[in-house]
Amino acid sequence: MSTETITVDMAHISHRYGAISALNDVSLRFAQGDMVRLIGPDGVGKSTLLGLMAGIRRIQQGRVEVLGGDMADPTHRAASYPRIAYMPQGLGRNLYPTLTVHENVDFFGRLFGQGPSERKDRIRELLESTGLAPFAARPADKLSGGMKQKLSLCCALIHDPDLLILDEPTTGVDPLSRKQFWELIDRIRARSKGMTMAIATAYMSEAERFDHVVAMDEGRILATGTPQDLRVQAGADTLEGAFIAFLPEEKRKGHGSVHLPPRDVAEETSAIKAEGLTKRFGDFTAVDNVSFEIGKGEIFGFLGSNGCGKTTTMKMLTGLLDPTEGHAQLFGKPVDSSDLATRRRVGYMSQSFSLYVSHPG
Repeated sequence: MSTETITVDMAHISHRYGAISALNDVSLRFAQGDMVRLIGPDGVGKSTLLGLMAGIRRIQQGRVEVLGGDMADPTHRAASYPRIAYMPQGLGRNLYPTLTVHENVDFFGRLFGQGPSERKDRIRELLESTGLAPFAARPADKLSGGMKQKLSLCCALIHDPDLLILDEPTTGVDPLSRKQFWELIDRIRARSKGMTMAIATAYMSEAERFDHVVAMDEGRILATGTPQDLRVQAGADTLEGAFIAFLPEEKRKGHGSVHLPPRDVAEETSAIKAEGLTKRFGDFTAVDNVSFEIGKGEIFGFLGSNGCGKTTTMKMLTGLLDPTEGHAQLFGKPVDSSDLATRRRVGYMSQSFSLYVSHPG
């Protein structure tokens, strides 16, 4: 890792949310141009650490220096905001859903005070490099998950930041879109040599391309180094294996690979049956003549890119959406949105976060 110019220097950081400790005495330092990856499961403190780095969370304990100044100093923090791009966790969280692709990027360009000519050139460059140019007039809420993340990145990069912070940018994105996303990041990095990147992920395999990896668990740093360093330290073949090896012994105890026993196929009764399911939204065909059958006890997976019709098909199977053509059966009965007795036998977890949290005040 380079030691020339330090972009982020965090020392003895602790952070709490009521009785919950999100970070516990964390120290982290990386230099200009580094590509740093925070890895670990959900809830280990990655988002809190990135929020402190971006200056959007109040420092409770410890020191946070970013871009050569103390983020506890309001003057430096305000001056650093135009030099930092922060993309929050969640599909399209920094987007305005009713604005088009072009309008979203244009809005962020205006926020950073770019003139019409500069904004026009920058938007064209970003949309062409991400493959979003053909969809410039499409509203953000009509984009697939992968396209939303590409648009979020365009909005974050409109002002050529010195520090790019991405919080789990590929969570919920299909494998092809994830590959395209990281190829885009590689092109951006090749063009902007001095840009520093701090990125959180729960996907261990994605961290192989990074200069520096920070493994976290329960608000603490378990290990730091290059991906090769971590594998060597842990004596593991993969980063996932290394991460598990770094965990405390009580957490590693009993760990093993997932084993699914063969399904008992003695009973051939269908749980779900679809015949010729088709769904159109105006001139757009979301699902086209889909047929399949799922037996009781079977684990059946829908595999495909974002926007290919998986969610629409599931909604038709559960009575949440009426098909344009075709029909479906649940437990031997036609899917009927008014048949609550059958629908109560179905558990449905939507693509986005499906919980509602009330906030006091």
